Amino acid sequence: MSVKYHRSIDQFYFILAILLIGFGFVIQYSASSSLAAAKFNDPGFYMRGHFIRIIAGLAVGFFFLQFNYVQLKSLAPLLASFSIILLAYALIHNNITKSAPTARWITLFSHQFQPSELAKFSLILYLASFYDRHQDKLSDFKKGFLPPVLVITIMILLIIAEPDFSTGAIIAALSITIMIIGGTKLRYLSPFVGLLSIISIITVINSPYKLKRILTSIGSSNDIQGTGYQIHQSLITLGNGGFWGRGLGGSIEKNLFLPEPHTDFIFSVVGEEFGFIGSVLFLILFLLFFIRGLQISLRAPDIFGNLLGVGLSISLFSYVLANVGVVCGILPVTGLPLPFASYGGSAMLYNFACIGIILNISKNMLDKQKPLRIVTIHE
Repeated sequence: MSVKYHRSIDQFYFILAILLIGFGFVIQYSASSSLAAAKFNDPGFYMRGHFIRIIAGLAVGFFFLQFNYVQLKSLAPLLASFSIILLAYALIHNNITKSAPTARWITLFSHQFQPSELAKFSLILYLASFYDRHQDKLSDFKKGFLPPVLVITIMILLIIAEPDFSTGAIIAALSITIMIIGGTKLRYLSPFVGLLSIISIITVINSPYKLKRILTSIGSSNDIQGTGYQIHQSLITLGNGGFWGRGLGGSIEKNLFLPEPHTDFIFSVVGEEFGFIGSVLFLILFLLFFIRGLQISLRAPDIFGNLLGVGLSISLFSYVLANVGVVCGILPVTGLPLPFASYGGSAMLYNFACIGIILNISKNMLDKQKPLRIVTIHE
């Protein structure tokens, strides 16, 4: 019996992406207008920048839509190596020049970008490629486990050293998830998870501001004029929205009361202007987007497509959970953006790359989900 493939993009996933991008653009203008007027005397300053980033993102997404995802497999090791070089360069350059308080950014042609976003993308690509090519060697510690662990550890340590602990933690959790799905043996994985946990504890203990943020999130520190100020204002903003919200543009807290209303805490503005019901509907859109991405990925004709699509889908949704968790006071303040809504260029390009690749996978997916040899935990 012949195998049947789809040859057109998944329309439902495409529509969900358009809705999220469109709503993100609208809420970005609403959230940033007061801050832009105060800083630049131009309410549309951030909105125009966000629009330019969307246009650039569309170009990136279209490229990956046309570029057959299978061909990315051969580029994975090269791209992972290049990402490690960029992370190391950013760290070394910043320590030498002292040009910025952190090494999270690299300036190229007067534009800044975060090498950690490229590292996240290249790591997912590398892991998907590795497990696709080494399914028969997963029981071999040196050939089936050690190579990805070395790449993951090097990237995470470089990102934490920037310092960017939250991004490093997200990438670590994402990597472990892909390793489990890919079929890594549990007896190999457990010590690695323990090692990452020890690194996390040491990092937090040696960073007073990280420890303060964690204590604030669990209620052990109520310094609302210090470390707890952002969360305090965020919860006030959400509470102002009530059930139905104050209406689009009606946020009070965005008028220089809420810190970073256009980036880290943009979901607070969503809650104030659209209320509980609007916030829930927005999150449902993200959930449907995530579920549909998984469905597409699990119907890819190869393990590489399975793992690549699943990894990209999880990475996008993990940022939604992390951002909303921070805004609601459940998680420590992290600085992680809300996909498609928060102001930022590197993250936006990554988001569109994810869309382009998953839509590319959807053009080649099977009519029916095939039996998978992955998603098993081996002792």
